[in-house]
Amino acid sequence: MKGPLFALSIILLAGCADLKTLEELEFSALQSGDWSAVEQREKNIARRKARQGIRCPSGSIPVCVDRGSRSRCSCNSYDDVRDMLGGYQTQR
Repeated sequence: MKGPLFALSIILLAGCADLKTLEELEFSALQSGDWSAVEQREKNIARRKARQGIRCPSGSIPVCVDRGSRSRCSCNSYDDVRDMLGGYQTQR
């Protein structure tokens, strides 16, 4: 009985936590000059997006290109990727 009660209390506490939006964090950072919380939140958002990832149909794989702060991903066939890599074998 203690296990489920403990888990429920943790979930309840996490739900009541005071989380600031990214905009609120940026406003605080403008005032204080400390941007570490904003940078950490942006890393967490990027990590979450990477975990979700792009889902490609069978016979293709995601290929992502970083351009500055943006990353563009698209689905490419294995043959196209092999051609891009100069004929190197890709894992399926």
